[in-house]
Amino acid sequence: MASKIYQWWKNDRRLVTIVLFLSLFAFYIRAPFAKVVKVRDTCAKLNTSYQITGDEAMKKLNLKEIKNFNNRELANFYCERYLGIK
Repeated sequence: MASKIYQWWKNDRRLVTIVLFLSLFAFYIRAPFAKVVKVRDTCAKLNTSYQITGDEAMKKLNLKEIKNFNNRELANFYCERYLGIK
């Protein structure tokens, strides 16, 4: 049994190594884009037909509440600045 595994590894180690490297590289490249997609999705839901509330947007965007300000306005302000709208 061990010789079969060794033979398989001997024949396919390059392929396995390349696939593993490409998988790790794809995960490394994807990580920053996942945050951008999450922010854009939250901002789009906030601005179109009020699909989420200001409180939900504040939680998803990891924003702190400020006294005497509406959470929806704060989240909209963050979205405008993040997306470069104004």
